[in-house]
Amino acid sequence: MLCTQYLDSDNRNPFASNNRNTTLQSRGSHQATLIYENWNGASIYCHAVFEGKLTKTFLKRLFEYPFIDCGVYKMIAPINSANKKAQKLVKNMGFVEEARITCAVADGDVVFYTLTKHDCRFINYG
Repeated sequence: MLCTQYLDSDNRNPFASNNRNTTLQSRGSHQATLIYENWNGASIYCHAVFEGKLTKTFLKRLFEYPFIDCGVYKMIAPINSANKKAQKLVKNMGFVEEARITCAVADGDVVFYTLTKHDCRFINYG
């Protein structure tokens, strides 16, 4: 299993230094991509695309980066209300619905799910 990380180096993006992409590969095939953005010291947004089963190692790394490496208090996952599969996944990870912007997308609302460092069961932050 290989986990690669790289910073967004697009100088045209004023938030480039606040963004990070993480990709998980297993035996050469793409398994997951995470995009962290809008880090502000207290929180960070997370967007994800997954294929297949997620490993414990990858789940741990998914949460170590924002909570341990970046030191944020809260992760934010904005999800289209029509995407029931993604909502179920983040709820199973421990995220809770904190806010909703109605009619923000063509087929529904944008739901903001959040998870605090204290409530994250995938890391040991002692």
